[in-house]
Amino acid sequence: MRSLFVMPSAGDESTVFGCCFYGYQLLANEPVQPFETLYLGVDWTDRDFKEALAQHNAFSRFNVVQPENIEHEIAQLLAARHIVARFAGRSEWGTRALGNRSILAHPAEWQAVREINAMIKCRDFWMPFAPAILDEDYADYVIDEKGYGPPFMNITFHTRPERREHLIAAVHQYDYTVRPQVVREAHNREFHAILKNFKALTGIGALLNTSFNLHGEPIVHTPHDALRTFELSGLRYLALARM
Repeated sequence: MRSLFVMPSAGDESTVFGCCFYGYQLLANEPVQPFETLYLGVDWTDRDFKEALAQHNAFSRFNVVQPENIEHEIAQLLAARHIVARFAGRSEWGTRALGNRSILAHPAEWQAVREINAMIKCRDFWMPFAPAILDEDYADYVIDEKGYGPPFMNITFHTRPERREHLIAAVHQYDYTVRPQVVREAHNREFHAILKNFKALTGIGALLNTSFNLHGEPIVHTPHDALRTFELSGLRYLALARM
């Protein structure tokens, strides 16, 4: 059996992975297993969150709540057509946000594209956003004849016309293609739970997912970055969570 694994964020920043893979294969004389997830970054502590909230005077400036089930709360906001920035768990490595440093929205709400661009992203009109799709619903939305099921939002596919309206805010508007992230519970239980709750509320097993950053800036890295970006944008909802 022959296969090809394309390293996500395949630029200069991923050269080090190629060197490690090549060196391991030479020394160990056995094939290297491809990455299953890219949640390789820092996981911040409760103390980090508290210090950032205090530094930004969040409790006096914002309505701060601590829901018992934050994944369900996020899903409810998204189902009500609100836009939510999410900072949770380990950060993703590379140039794609995969749910932990993301801005999330209802994928069938075309107005969300305009709102996100006006609030924070400032993208050109022809630059599409992308969907995060539940693994179990992926085949209902995407034509993936070889069954790649890509988890890294780095391969483009055509969408199924009969379900396309569910993803209309997260497809390319010219040819209705998508660059999906397939979300598996084993890889990100909390993000998967948000999608499951959202599907229970809307019947749609997907979300619009774009990186959490100001236009021209890198993806947020620390709780301080998340709060600063929240303050400087037009975002109304920010979910901060540890895993």
